[in-house]
Amino acid sequence: MRVTITILIAALACAALGGCALGPPESQAQLADDSACTAQGDAVYSAATTDQQARTAQNGLLFGATPTHVFDAEQLGAEHERDSDISQCEQTGNASAPDGLAGATAPPPHIIATP
Repeated sequence: MRVTITILIAALACAALGGCALGPPESQAQLADDSACTAQGDAVYSAATTDQQARTAQNGLLFGATPTHVFDAEQLGAEHERDSDISQCEQTGNASAPDGLAGATAPPPHIIATP
């Protein structure tokens, strides 16, 4: 009886995960854009965390010389900012890429009112 329940739970899990089929592979252009976004995010992260990269970890100390929790929070914040920058770049496009206006100035934004 116990084996039957285990098999049933495994079958339900497989059925639930069966809907997570992989989509079509990304094109070469999309892969290049993603790698450009990652490189840009890495460069910004490296420039923002130069001082943190020189700090050594202080694991296993009862009372560390500096507040390690503050360092951990700064590190996690910098990693989150890097990941957010990469995600935003992949969703909205690379900020350093041409804007597609071919040198023309963009029209000023205005509100369109509907009756």
